[in-house]
Amino acid sequence: MVEVDDWGLHAGRDHNRDRQAPIIGLWDLCLGEDPQWLHRLDDDMSMSTFDHGLWFGGGANWTLDDLRAVGTRPWDDLDGGVASAAALLETADRIDALTLNDIRSVTGTVPVEWDTTQRELLELASILFVRAEGVAQRLRTAAAHSRFA
Repeated sequence: MVEVDDWGLHAGRDHNRDRQAPIIGLWDLCLGEDPQWLHRLDDDMSMSTFDHGLWFGGGANWTLDDLRAVGTRPWDDLDGGVASAAALLETADRIDALTLNDIRSVTGTVPVEWDTTQRELLELASILFVRAEGVAQRLRTAAAHSRFA
């Protein structure tokens, strides 16, 4: 594995354009920061994941007030133009299909040792659910402008 900070550097290799679309969706939905993309040296620089990154616009220091302030605004840290249109549309459909219960089932797995209250996790799930529609629309807009099928 090698860490690459340039999001588009290896986009054209080994179906990375398809792999990047779900990451763009997750990044926008969950307000990702500090991108560190991991590529496999032994597999044509295929993007397999990201290192750790920070989430919710502030890593471990996010607050509900911060998230409410962002609301449904775009979180445009990543260029969607490097991803394939088909993968962007598929990701948009998947995000559109998320229910509040789907998101709560994920936020509900946060360990109690992380000092996040149940109320905060429920509110976080609600904020993410409200963000989802805008994220899906932004992915569709990116797909319409993508140069890659």
